[in-house]
Amino acid sequence: MSDAVAQLESHLDATQQPKNPLRANQVQEFEEERQRLRSIVTAPAWQAGADRGAATKRYKQIEKLMHEQAPKALDGARRDAVAKLAETVLQDVIRPALLPESHMRRNPAGAVDKFLRRENSKPIKKAILTWKRALRAIEPDNVDQDYTNIERFRPSGYNPDGTSTFMADAQIPGKFAMSPQAKENWPLGEPTAETALGQVQAREKKPMSDAQKAALAAGRAKAIAAKQASSAGAPIDDPGVTDNTTGI
Repeated sequence: MSDAVAQLESHLDATQQPKNPLRANQVQEFEEERQRLRSIVTAPAWQAGADRGAATKRYKQIEKLMHEQAPKALDGARRDAVAKLAETVLQDVIRPALLPESHMRRNPAGAVDKFLRRENSKPIKKAILTWKRALRAIEPDNVDQDYTNIERFRPSGYNPDGTSTFMADAQIPGKFAMSPQAKENWPLGEPTAETALGQVQAREKKPMSDAQKAALAAGRAKAIAAKQASSAGAPIDDPGVTDNTTGI
């Protein structure tokens, strides 16, 4: 365990900070329940409709819970020392041990072993828990859901040089793509190679010759005549059509 973690833990133990402190919203909920139970416990004996025995038992349980697990407020000098040590632990111990988000998501070769050796090791886990205890002691009334969430400080793994998070050797390699920065700096422009879309657009822009127009009109006229003959029941002069009734 590093010196900063040991010093931070010493400050927290000296102020009797709980090992697993309650969050601010939990403290508020227990305080509201305690006030409600207090009104029942202190009610006159003749007042009916309340189980004073059960209320007294629950009231004592909440009192004990609040005393043991609610964060203790720190004085000015102690608070500054704890805040400084907590920042040192975060920057020098915890953040260097965190794997990038891209490795956690893609799982390239060796990522699991790195995770076990680094952030899942006992020293780093202890540092993270001590850091969370310190944050609760520094700001016990902070109601942010991610106030003690270490994922806020996990690096993304994004490469600012222009490549994406594509990993060919990963369990989930993803798709090869350019990063926004690469797209901004890459001279894309129009493709120089001939494409299918380009061929279609070129044909549409090129006017048809008289022979092409005549052939297109003749084909349309023949199709209309064949449709009219089929509707009238007349035989169609087309060697490709067979008579299904005779099997020919």
